[in-house]
Amino acid sequence: MLLRHAVDLLDEGVVITDQNYEITYVNPAYVQIFELQNERIIGENIKELFPHEDKSKQITAKTIEDKIERSVERLPYKWRGKEMVLQIYTKTFEHEGKSFVLTRVYDLTETAESEKQLVQMIEDMTANVVTIAKGYALLPLQPILREEQKHILLERVPEQCRDQSISRLAIQFSGISSINQEWAVLLKNLVRNLQLLGIEVVLAGLRPQVVMQFTQNGVELADIKSFMNVQQATKYFLETGFRPDFK
Repeated sequence: MLLRHAVDLLDEGVVITDQNYEITYVNPAYVQIFELQNERIIGENIKELFPHEDKSKQITAKTIEDKIERSVERLPYKWRGKEMVLQIYTKTFEHEGKSFVLTRVYDLTETAESEKQLVQMIEDMTANVVTIAKGYALLPLQPILREEQKHILLERVPEQCRDQSISRLAIQFSGISSINQEWAVLLKNLVRNLQLLGIEVVLAGLRPQVVMQFTQNGVELADIKSFMNVQQATKYFLETGFRPDFK
């Protein structure tokens, strides 16, 4: 009774089924995750409790059938119109000569949504071409934290410049404290892609150590103008005949 009381208090969902798919125990968290408060559960067939469940997602039933314990880190799951993300583990055990499967379920829906929002925020910051005036924009570079950011930078920045009719772009490096060879090559490719679109690219705010790292990594940007800060880059654009219509 003490053990059962302890499992009843867990935040993770727990359900125990026998070899005939019959539910012999379920804790309150499991009931809450799947909104089964009004359902008769104990003694029911778990496959009938979820009659429309896709076979690939019948984790408990599969474990009963082949007696192979499973670990599913992220399972997209749709239940009663709700999009969920679940983490599921199954464990087989024997009790009084009978076989049982214990299934633990974690609801990661809120965590997955928070991660999704964070990824979206990182992506937006990675490719954030800020129009300062007609035809003139800034690209504040951010540190690369995820592999996907590299592709986002190469794909979205040229697209944003084209969509915003940018003819001159200042890439701001003040947020970058160091680069490696992969970073250096990525930036070189970005600049070349922009130049092929007819966009004049200048660099602003490069730190001395970053300049050295460009050289150390064999990336030459000698043909690209560089300025100590964005203000100098803006002055250059103005003095070379560009008269922006500031917003």
